[in-house]
Amino acid sequence: MSVKVRGTEGALSLDAVDMKIDSVRINGRDSRFKFDKEGGRLRIPAVPRKESTVTITYTKQVADDVIVGLYKSRYGKDHMLVTDLEPAKARTVFPCKDEPLYKAVFKLTVTTDRGISVISNTLSRSEEVTKDGRMKFEFDPTPRMSTYLFFLGVGSFEERSIASGKTRLIIASRPGQSDRGKFILETSAAVLKGYEKYFRIAYPLKKLHLVALPEYHTGAMENWGAITSRESFVLLGQNSSAADQRTGASVMAHEIAHQWFGDLVTMKWWDDLWLNESFASFMDPMMIEKLHPEWDPWRDFLRFEAFRSLNADALSTTHPIQAKVKSVEEVEGIVDDITYGKGAAVLRMLESYVGKEAFRRGVSAYLRRFEYSNARGEDFWEALGKTSGLPVSRIARAWITKAGFPVVGVTTSKGKVTFSQSRFQLNGEETDGSWPIPLNLQVDGKSRTILLDGKSMSISARKPSEVVVNQRRTGFYSVLYDKGSYDRIARRFATLHSHDRAGIVNDLYLFLQAGKVGPELYFRFVSLAAGLADLLVTELVTDHLANLRAIADEAGIVRESYAEFYPAQIQRIGLFRKKGEDDSVSTVRETLAAQLVRTNMDYARKLARRFDGYQEVEPDLRAAVAVSYAVTRGKAAFDPLLRLVKDASNELERAKVYPALTSFEDPSLVEKTLELGISGEVSRSDSGFTILGAASNPKARATLWKWLVKRYDRVHDIYGGSFQFYGYLNRAIPRCGIGHESEVRRFISGKRFEEAETTFRRTFELLDINSGLRERLLAS
Repeated sequence: MSVKVRGTEGALSLDAVDMKIDSVRINGRDSRFKFDKEGGRLRIPAVPRKESTVTITYTKQVADDVIVGLYKSRYGKDHMLVTDLEPAKARTVFPCKDEPLYKAVFKLTVTTDRGISVISNTLSRSEEVTKDGRMKFEFDPTPRMSTYLFFLGVGSFEERSIASGKTRLIIASRPGQSDRGKFILETSAAVLKGYEKYFRIAYPLKKLHLVALPEYHTGAMENWGAITSRESFVLLGQNSSAADQRTGASVMAHEIAHQWFGDLVTMKWWDDLWLNESFASFMDPMMIEKLHPEWDPWRDFLRFEAFRSLNADALSTTHPIQAKVKSVEEVEGIVDDITYGKGAAVLRMLESYVGKEAFRRGVSAYLRRFEYSNARGEDFWEALGKTSGLPVSRIARAWITKAGFPVVGVTTSKGKVTFSQSRFQLNGEETDGSWPIPLNLQVDGKSRTILLDGKSMSISARKPSEVVVNQRRTGFYSVLYDKGSYDRIARRFATLHSHDRAGIVNDLYLFLQAGKVGPELYFRFVSLAAGLADLLVTELVTDHLANLRAIADEAGIVRESYAEFYPAQIQRIGLFRKKGEDDSVSTVRETLAAQLVRTNMDYARKLARRFDGYQEVEPDLRAAVAVSYAVTRGKAAFDPLLRLVKDASNELERAKVYPALTSFEDPSLVEKTLELGISGEVSRSDSGFTILGAASNPKARATLWKWLVKRYDRVHDIYGGSFQFYGYLNRAIPRCGIGHESEVRRFISGKRFEEAETTFRRTFELLDINSGLRERLLAS
């Protein structure tokens, strides 16, 4: 490789890991160099002050046992050679300045065997046969970009493309699969056009690849001009459900937003990673709403982003949105619900505060000012402040630099409503905390916004008993009403907006975990929800009950609740799809039915009878049918389910069977499934499905914990110690570690703990919270 640099009096220092440096030349002459292999640094003595060309010859061996960096993404007996470089794996592929601040123009030439395709960030400008009969691909220069956005893919890719204005969108997949990308291809073309209109800035490249990878450790990655993704988010054929399509569209809307926010303008350092990810997480429902208003994407935003991040941010071990990152190794600890979901929720709150058009103009001004360069979060707030004329920087700074969030206490009296605030924590500890909170209220039949900028304040109201705080859940805070207010809310619960009902239920779930309210109050509102046709609340309560079942299935109050809630809701929407049914109902059925059959043997036996015709089962019921077969047939179901996984033609089909393979009461069958996930017989990235599936099975807690202890190093190495690996542990151990709390801390200590201290502190705290909640539920 060659790099053009402007020399200084000091040495040129480059990041270089897992490679052998053969030689270095400066302007055609051999140069001395020092390669610190252990420290990952290549040091080249002073380069002339003029612009010089430094040529480095090196050797890189591609490992067989990882799915990060430059790796083999396998399918059957074949594989693709691909890269996944965020946050700092570019240094394992080529020597470079592997920090987001350093941007460069990449000019790539690849020589490979004939019959093999090559994909990178830009279009191939020439392809020629070499003297030895191989193929040489030369690509257009990239825009100035950071190293983590570089992409290289080499393999037998099959492509399908369409035009979106001046840009060609291209699906690339393994052979025989590209036709399944039609829906995402068309959706992405519309998304790209929508963003160009919103930002008022044209997409700067001639093409945008959407590369579906058979083995991929995370969800998707925004490489400029070559987005990579799991197959299940791109290849959506006739066997995909309505929920699969919504998820795929949302993921692509997120990654395409990054082509501007993250790629065109990049953070200076990783402590502003939140701005990239929060913005993309906020933009994707905004764009999907324009394309599919019938999907109500803000419903998914509340469920998967806002509410989930509230739970994460209620830990005492949380971190600010803008976390201090001292080294690139610490980045893995902040790729979480705070960086994505909380940041997005705060952006939504600020958009509501400044107004949609002022927000849009601020975004556009920010992108134009810093295009092809780097910026900080403060630059973004400054742009919003200028277009809105409001004190955005002061409000935003308080929310992004402070860990946690407030609980707003609401007390009512004659003619008055009083608001107070303090920091909320799941461990139940009371702590001081004050944020400038834009309170969206419904009071006296009207909507209004006030700024709670101190510990407490009061407003006058003719009907204080009817106040709704955090209306439509646009704010990132919880609301704790006084007892009398909850009684009045319960009486008019059915008349509230869906988002307000969901917010009340989610807040009560937070308070239940913290011990601020008794189980009776939370389950009272679950019982009220059982009688309502509310898709968001149904999905939300289903999520809650699934978690409560995983940690405290023996508790009578939990069993009574899901025995009432699940059948009531499935009877309302129907177990089978009706003609002309809205897709949103189908997405709820998929979530609901998969939990129903775990807890109701009558429904399980009914759906198990459909297993013999599994390939004809409608997509939104396949997971439920497979689980039904497992829980009713036991050990006899394992081999038929295993054949389904091994015969599946794509990840999406396998993903619908893993919940069944991890739902057995027999621990040996669950362990077999966990072993399958890392065996190489299926995609190694399927191990996420098996680990999280086992964590949802209350009968498999001990089995999963023992397996994680035994296979920790193996799974760690497959994922290269990435944030995805620690993310799986952070979701699994707080469930499977119950009853093994001391053992968990002993095992995850020393070097293991130091590798991901931030994540493991959260894991330990959430384990303690789940253990305490389990005890209270069993005692109730």
